[in-house]
Amino acid sequence: MRRKSLIVPLAFAALAACSGKPDASTPATEAAPSGAPSEAPAAVPASGPALSDATVQLPAVPGRPAVAYFTLNSDVNGKLVSVAVAHFARAEMHESKMEGGAMTMSPVDAVPIAPGKPISFAPGGYHVMLFDMDGSLKPGDTTDLTATLDSGAKVNAKAKVTAPGGDMKM
Repeated sequence: MRRKSLIVPLAFAALAACSGKPDASTPATEAAPSGAPSEAPAAVPASGPALSDATVQLPAVPGRPAVAYFTLNSDVNGKLVSVAVAHFARAEMHESKMEGGAMTMSPVDAVPIAPGKPISFAPGGYHVMLFDMDGSLKPGDTTDLTATLDSGAKVNAKAKVTAPGGDMKM
């Protein structure tokens, strides 16, 4: 229970720190509009990388970024190079770190993955900032989340959409 009580303040801190307008020089990932044709993704074997616990947390203030969390498990070495979430025009991977007694955040271009070492995207660490929502999502919905590896493989998951602060009861 103590851990859950820390997640809400960290989540709001993450959203507040990353809520500024992104630098135009920062690489971004665009989600394809629903129903739009796309290139066929590289095949991912059934025993290959997998996503779990995917969640999209809506922003506390309309027009501000949302955030996505998930866990990536892999049986191969490589890098996670982008994440896209349906209903959002752009997604950026970020990392939060404690530096000099203050929480800092910065965009990351890639996250190394290794067999048997799950990568957690969670408050206080790696997370995905989601920009320019189309306005159609509400708590309780699900949306498609796609992670792309440096090999070109794409890993998909359904992400649960939650209210600001997640679905935790206070």
